[in-house]
Amino acid sequence: MSFILKIWRVQQTCLFELTWDHSRTLSAKLTYPETLSTLYHQWQKAYFNFYRSAFRARPGISLSLPQPAIDWRTILVQAEAAFLAEFHYWLNSAELVAIRREIAVDATQSSRVDLFIRCDSLEMMKLPWESWQIGTEFGATNPIRIVRTSANLQASQPPPISRQQARILVILGDDTGLDFQAERTAVQKLSPQAEIEFVGWRANQTSSDLKTAICQAIADKRGWDILFFAGHSNETTITGGELAIAPHVSILVSEIAQYLQIAQERGLQFAIFNSCNGLSIAESLLNLGLNQVAVMREPIHNEVAKEFLIQFLRQLAEYQDVQAAMLAACQFLKLAQNLTYPSAYLIPSLFCHPQAEPFCLQRRGWKHHLKQWLPNKIEALALLTLASLSTLLPLQSSLIDQRQYVQSIYRHATAQGIAAQTPPVLLIQVDEDSLKNDAVEIINQNLDRNYLAKLVDRVSTLNASTVGLDYLLFRRQPRGDTVLAQALETAVTQKGTQFVFAATWQDVQSRWSDALPEIANPKWRINGDMDLLGDPAFYARVIGDTNEQQDVLPMAYQLVRLQPQAGTEERDAQFHLHPISKFAAAIGQMWFRPLIDFSIPPDLVYQTVPAWKLLQSSVPIKKQIVLISPGGQIDAGVKPGEDNFTSPMALTYWRGSNAKMTGGEVHAYLVHNLLHQRLIIPVPDLWMVGIAAFLGKGSAIWVARKKARLRQVKWFCGMPLFYGVIILQGYISLAILFPWLFPSVTYITYLLPSIWKRDKYD
Repeated sequence: MSFILKIWRVQQTCLFELTWDHSRTLSAKLTYPETLSTLYHQWQKAYFNFYRSAFRARPGISLSLPQPAIDWRTILVQAEAAFLAEFHYWLNSAELVAIRREIAVDATQSSRVDLFIRCDSLEMMKLPWESWQIGTEFGATNPIRIVRTSANLQASQPPPISRQQARILVILGDDTGLDFQAERTAVQKLSPQAEIEFVGWRANQTSSDLKTAICQAIADKRGWDILFFAGHSNETTITGGELAIAPHVSILVSEIAQYLQIAQERGLQFAIFNSCNGLSIAESLLNLGLNQVAVMREPIHNEVAKEFLIQFLRQLAEYQDVQAAMLAACQFLKLAQNLTYPSAYLIPSLFCHPQAEPFCLQRRGWKHHLKQWLPNKIEALALLTLASLSTLLPLQSSLIDQRQYVQSIYRHATAQGIAAQTPPVLLIQVDEDSLKNDAVEIINQNLDRNYLAKLVDRVSTLNASTVGLDYLLFRRQPRGDTVLAQALETAVTQKGTQFVFAATWQDVQSRWSDALPEIANPKWRINGDMDLLGDPAFYARVIGDTNEQQDVLPMAYQLVRLQPQAGTEERDAQFHLHPISKFAAAIGQMWFRPLIDFSIPPDLVYQTVPAWKLLQSSVPIKKQIVLISPGGQIDAGVKPGEDNFTSPMALTYWRGSNAKMTGGEVHAYLVHNLLHQRLIIPVPDLWMVGIAAFLGKGSAIWVARKKARLRQVKWFCGMPLFYGVIILQGYISLAILFPWLFPSVTYITYLLPSIWKRDKYD
């Protein structure tokens, strides 16, 4: 979360206005104590005197003169304590409690809070706002990073420019009384991570040539990421600051403003001025559009400047952003160097554009890119869990059931593929009513062949061209075999009817059980494998899905092959078992195993006619495939009840009941799907979980880098819903089932932590 605290001083009154979340504000009015100004000037005087006398003087000045016996260090420490005590007492006034509470409460909820201080006058800017221990009274658990921003921001935040390697321009100014060797060494330690160039004055170089060289370097076509200046500088009222670039030669910020704007357009994001009195410089550069500027608010001693820069660049080299690097460098001066350099930690300040991402050096190389794509512990655990769940066949079957149910609703709502038409299958069902009305016997779990012969005669009379018998005729039935054989022979020879007879593979005997040769003549008999896969029978039988499937193909496929339609060879090629599916079967998976499309309304798939009605009335056969099968009686099947299947939820949606589904209905659906090339190819959950993990990680990396704006983040969050709509239509248009649940959970698992971190930061 980011807050902006605007501070105006009007005579003896200070106005505070806190802005956050784009439009929310809090205001307060506070009397400015004159004692604060007095204590500031006392501290400033002690600071100047200590650093003027405690270290080296300018070259050429004798140090042999007697110095007054004044302990300026002790005076400085005491002045600092008194000044900060008054400053913090003023900031902890009751008038500001609402502002402090708002910031502190957010600091207990967000991992990081940025407070941007915006002052209207140089006097207020001089105060050490970074030392404000805001939030401690409310028990804020997370740090509040205090940075500064300009009072008159005009330029918009420039987009960052990606480079293979960061580029740093180092401008070394007037070194009178200074030593830049430490700065050179510190900056050059960044050479493995950045391309560094130095520019500065040389002997016998004219001032105009030097200024030209500096301006040309700043506006280099290759651009820069960091601009570093070391030397003397000072504040100016109108010209934005003064930089001493050579002995008795200065250049004003206003003179190089146009070159800085060019550099900013070419990627310049951060500038650091390791020189004195840089407040006006920071204001000017921020107003020109630069994202971040680090300066010294007061005169800084050479040795302090060295220590600060070394620590700052060390943090930058460890890929910390400039805010964290500034905080670490100041903490070092406060904790490790305070005895040597008292009050030095109060001098550095960082100015930032509120909308800018804190600059940091980027890790480069394939190892880094590979590492950032590797899952963390939570992601790895989630990925392993979801991948394991996606391989469980019972769970896959349940998800397929629910998905086809949703597809039925979507198909119904969009009116796609539900227009009335003649179904391709006429399903003759020998149901319980037929058995009762026609007094039909079930002999040893077999339908009376005399009754089956009547049905064959009837469909032959009605000119059925293709008939499937979903009854095993592998056991003899002396009273009816001859009658059935005669009916079949007559239908084939006189009517040209083609029959497909049910067959099943016997594992124990390792052979096919099919129609007896005395019933079905081997010359015209066609066997079809009657077995189905699973309960509910979602998976389609296709060519090559069993090792035993050589001359005996699935029954539905045999029925379709007999149809006088073009493209049989194309269908033959399409409905063979895919090699990937064969491999998956070896490891217990059903990858790309075609599915029966139960999202199609059953009245478009088959027309149901009870056997008793077929025998008693004329039922027109409209160029349909006729399938004679059990009609759902309790004991239907080779084993009692084996021919009754659990109804898929999709079929239940269309029928309005959850009655059992017969094997004949499953065969009818399979025939329809084969004829219309509507077998559904399911993409494996495991594969899509892997793809979702890749996309989720990529989205998380994008969001973590804060390249995505809020609207884009919302798009990322809405991707699972958008993906859901796309795959619903893809199921209908392409006959491909892309899984939704596991991939969506995987994607969200990867993405949400980055969004939470982003929200906490924002």
